[in-house]
Amino acid sequence: MSIDRAVLEQLDRVGGRLAEGKALKLLEDIAWPREVEERFFAAGEDRLPEVEYRVDRDGLARRVAELRELLASIDGDAPALDWLRDNVRAQIQAAELLEAAGTAAFSARSQELYGGARSRFFGSSLRNIDLAEHLTERLRVHGWDEASDPEEEPLDAGALRDMLAARVAGRAPRLDLEITVDPRITAKVVAGMSRVRIRPEATFAAWEAEGLWHHEVETHALTAHNGAAQPRCAFLRSGGPRTTRTQEGLAIFAELYSRSLSIGRLTRLAERVRLVDMAEQGASFLDLYRHLRERGAERRDAYFDAQRVCRGGLVEGGAPFTKDACYLAGLLEVYAFLAAVLRGGLRDEVELLVCGRIALDDIAVLAELRAAGVLERPRYLPGWLRAWQTLLPYFAFTSFMDGIDLGPVERHFQELLRVAADARPAGEGGGAAAGRARRERRAGARTAGAPVSCGAKVSCSRTPAP
Repeated sequence: MSIDRAVLEQLDRVGGRLAEGKALKLLEDIAWPREVEERFFAAGEDRLPEVEYRVDRDGLARRVAELRELLASIDGDAPALDWLRDNVRAQIQAAELLEAAGTAAFSARSQELYGGARSRFFGSSLRNIDLAEHLTERLRVHGWDEASDPEEEPLDAGALRDMLAARVAGRAPRLDLEITVDPRITAKVVAGMSRVRIRPEATFAAWEAEGLWHHEVETHALTAHNGAAQPRCAFLRSGGPRTTRTQEGLAIFAELYSRSLSIGRLTRLAERVRLVDMAEQGASFLDLYRHLRERGAERRDAYFDAQRVCRGGLVEGGAPFTKDACYLAGLLEVYAFLAAVLRGGLRDEVELLVCGRIALDDIAVLAELRAAGVLERPRYLPGWLRAWQTLLPYFAFTSFMDGIDLGPVERHFQELLRVAADARPAGEGGGAAAGRARRERRAGARTAGAPVSCGAKVSCSRTPAP
């Protein structure tokens, strides 16, 4: 397959300009300083945080003007040129989003880019909040929130640094990635293309550390390095907001497939969608913080999750940063894509997912570019994709499971489930009283053997657990 020379010339010219530009660090620029956190707790946790965003709006305005001029210079209607325009627009949108930090306009632009809690999937009646509530309900109804594993000693910041650094060093080919402990960051971990920074006093459960490896290193850092290594499309090292849903969905899939997506992690992802919904309906930072504390969250965790939703927007409520609403939506879309493509054994098309920071809608044009020799195969592959011999059988089997109604299976084992619930030791949330309580809760959500409602007109009983 060949591409018209005029198209290639524009790809080289515009792509080169995009690659030369300094990528915006949106999340770093809207992050709340440590002083805000310290003042909040020192004041008794009952005052709205005061946050000032120091944004170079003049510089951003100049950058937007340059990008608009570059956008206008793209001439033609080939799919590759439309894709190129999308990438220029993504950088414009990122700059405009940052320019609006600290105003209600920030949230409006955020919703346009990431969607919100009530955004729908592919035009259907299902919304992000429906998926979040379904997952929360499935975990609660089945008593999984009451399960507990033997306690393990958590990793401190130094141990996590050493673990990640050792894994990076052992990779082939090796990623150029620095792992450091940094007292200046506000989150537990901040990751970019070339550096992962860890908060000194943070601790990490074993599953959390494993998840960070797959999410931050094996996905985000890896796709950025693959994009930067593209000779003619190096701008793919930074895809902008338009790629966020796919990139976060890919990262969550990596956690899921590696069996490091824990109950607590999945519940927290779902809860963040609920927080976005609450903030969109007017909840303030304090409302979100208190909601999390009432649900048992630790003080620092509650603060971190509430500030994730309020950063860049208004702490008074009604104008949140909606990025957290798209993680589960991204997982659903990436999983659906992989299920469809892998069942056909299309490994090359799957590899396109990690050739840079791209969106799922880019796959068709990327396949065209690779066939024409414009796009190279990704240099780095994540563990789940390197394990092709186990990845393909998994999706081949789940393709059959998709058509099985689990209702009869639940009814067949109904007595076993009842006896097991009643027999749990008291220390494990069991005993006859606890078993009856669980069954009473379940009865409110479903009849015996019927699908669990997820808040929308859809049966959730056939959702396969990977």
